[in-house]
Amino acid sequence: MLQKYSAILVHSMRRMIGMRMFFYFLVFLFLVPDLSGTSQSRPGRPALIRDTDAAEGKEEAEPDKPKEFSPVMAEKSIKVGDFYFKKRNYLAAIQRYKDATEYQPNNSKAYESLAKAHEKNGHPLKAADALREFISKNPDSSKIPDFHAKLAKLEKK
Repeated sequence: MLQKYSAILVHSMRRMIGMRMFFYFLVFLFLVPDLSGTSQSRPGRPALIRDTDAAEGKEEAEPDKPKEFSPVMAEKSIKVGDFYFKKRNYLAAIQRYKDATEYQPNNSKAYESLAKAHEKNGHPLKAADALREFISKNPDSSKIPDFHAKLAKLEKK
C-alpha cells in the first residue's frame, strides 16, 4: 500500500516540478548528509574538522625545521613574494621574503624586498630590523653601503 502511494507521489511531483528539479530533490534527499552540524556518533556536539596531529590530541606538532640552503627555492620564494607585493598583499609577500632569507641568508634582494614590504605595510621598525639582520649576517657584502643608506633613511622616519 505504501509503495502505491509513494509511486503516485513521485509521479505527481515529477509532473509538478519537472524532471530536472525532481532529480535534484532526490539527490538532496538521499545523498546530502545531516545538515544539523552534528554527527551520528556524538549527537550533542558539533562535528569538528581536525587537520593536525595536535588537534587529534596526539603529540605536539614538530616545530619548523630550519630550511636547507637552496638558492633555487630562495629565488622562487622571491618571485612569488614579488607577485604578492604587486597585488598589494604585503603580509603574504613578507612571509615569502622571509622564506627566501631562510633558504639563502646571503641574498641581498630578499632582505631588500622584505624591508620594502614591511615599510609598505606600515612597519618601518621591522623594515629597519630586516636591513640590520642582513648587515649583521653578511658584513662583507658589496651591498652594505646601500643597506646603511636605506637604514639611515628609515631611522629618520
